[in-house]
Amino acid sequence: MTFKKHLLFVTAILAVSAFTPPAMADGDGEIKYRKSVMSSIGGHMGSMAAILKGASANGANFAVHTQGMAELSKIAGSIFPEGSDFGETEALPAIWEKPADFAGAVKMFQGAAANLNTAAMSGDMAASGAAFGELGKACKNCHENFREKKKQ
Repeated sequence: MTFKKHLLFVTAILAVSAFTPPAMADGDGEIKYRKSVMSSIGGHMGSMAAILKGASANGANFAVHTQGMAELSKIAGSIFPEGSDFGETEALPAIWEKPADFAGAVKMFQGAAANLNTAAMSGDMAASGAAFGELGKACKNCHENFREKKKQ
């Protein structure tokens, strides 16, 4: 191969790789991202619980948390890509082995989060409390079926 052909070949490879997004940066990065999203979800749950129990004087922020939860629920299914089922993760293989079941659990979570947000936006705290309970059930459903039990 002549130098000119070699240079053209290398340039073509670099050009293609520069403009081709990686399918997945790396499994560890995906797990870190997933944990951060789940931590955000947990943060909203804790804040909403404190408000509903009257343990926080930040009731005016309740709808902010329900909106955040509703938005995060929209990406919940996408934070478990193929290849992120190893390493330090509590995600069970069932997520990838039973994708239809997992998708159903995510859909349940999304519906419950949307219902809670609707209740919160109406200003009806009694309805919000009931909807929060349903959201908790959706979270529990997924955690019982698709998350490794926490070690004591």
